[in-house]
Amino acid sequence: MLKIKFYTILLIVLSLVCNASVLQAKLVERSSKKMPDWIGKNSEDKKSLYFAGSAVDEKFDTARKLAINDALTQAVESLDLAMSVNTEKIITETGSFIDSRTKTKTSKVRVLNTKVKDVYFEKYNDGGKKSYTVHALVEYNKKDYEEEKARLAKEYEQLRQNIINRHSKANDSIAKGLYSESLQELFEILRVIYNYGINQTLESEIVSKINDILSKVGFKNSFSSSENLSGIKADISAYFSGKNVTDVCKRYAFNVKTINNFSIETVYSDEDGKINYSFNKVSYLKKSNYKLELDLQTTFNLDEDFYNNYSFKTVSDELNFLGNKKKIKMNVVSNKTGSDFSSTLRAYLIQNGFVIVKENADFILNVNFAFLESTKTELKSLYSADSDLFISSANITAELLSSDKNTQINSITSQEKGFGKTNNKSYTDLLQKSAVAIINSL
Repeated sequence: MLKIKFYTILLIVLSLVCNASVLQAKLVERSSKKMPDWIGKNSEDKKSLYFAGSAVDEKFDTARKLAINDALTQAVESLDLAMSVNTEKIITETGSFIDSRTKTKTSKVRVLNTKVKDVYFEKYNDGGKKSYTVHALVEYNKKDYEEEKARLAKEYEQLRQNIINRHSKANDSIAKGLYSESLQELFEILRVIYNYGINQTLESEIVSKINDILSKVGFKNSFSSSENLSGIKADISAYFSGKNVTDVCKRYAFNVKTINNFSIETVYSDEDGKINYSFNKVSYLKKSNYKLELDLQTTFNLDEDFYNNYSFKTVSDELNFLGNKKKIKMNVVSNKTGSDFSSTLRAYLIQNGFVIVKENADFILNVNFAFLESTKTELKSLYSADSDLFISSANITAELLSSDKNTQINSITSQEKGFGKTNNKSYTDLLQKSAVAIINSL
């Protein structure tokens, strides 16, 4: 029933190799004159099973504990044939606890009726540096061993059947377009596979089905300005957009982020899949400055290690607030005769989805373009003749007002520079950069 654990023998060899001083160090103490014949072997008699473990450390107590842990780990691995073993979760009565030697998954294994039968050690000294090589023999009652093995086999079968049942239910829900229900089942299946190492051949298939369903999540947005014009009120619907599907994302968690992925806060959809949220500090002239991202970990209560172990599809929606404020009344003042800055700014606003109107505007954009100067310099080059470079500069001030209350929403003050090989090209570059600065800042 029991096999000799090759890694135990290997551990002894590696212990000597890793602790190079042991090979050349002086043996100064041993617990008995003769090394026990149980070292490196697992055995049994009519009532008990015996597991031998070994370890090396500078401290005796640590080496003893690790040797006992090694023996207990072997006992558990011989028990848990169907499921992966995590030695962090073993319950023992030996006064020693299994260390985190592995990071695999498991059921909780109960190794209750065990005791340390014998311990043998050798102490070495190499120039004042001591080390201990410890071997421990753990005895495990055969009756308790068989009972625990039977319990684990029963638990394994229950978990295996649980996967089969959930998989069937998930497939049925997918066929009916009940994607929310199927996602819950699929995540539970994946959790069992991850935690217990059961049916691992299904793992990639389950992840693929989850990501396929996530690709069907869609959003429908509507926005309105808040009363004080300090933000935007959003009414967002989250749903699955499959063929003939009306399934909504009920009580799903979403992260509200700025466009550079800085997380603001978490919001939740209601029973109808709707999210009501007020966006403050909106950059009014940008096409999209927020995005909504589905928070799978929070929605399905996923353990962080479990979540990070897989590559789930990112589901997000960039939020465009232009729909309620396309009308802009523009007032441009310039100190440069014949300035075409007004037409340049108008062109950029139109490119960003705005309509320039003379009345009934949602917003008023007041701009002051103060041209400073154009300077000429020379660029030195090792490979070509010297060339001229013109630099044009101007001070820009702009403010965005609500047209009904004449309340300032935002403002900008900056100095812009344009560059070109001719005076005209540097000035054109200046106009474009000034227009972009206003669009990007307000």
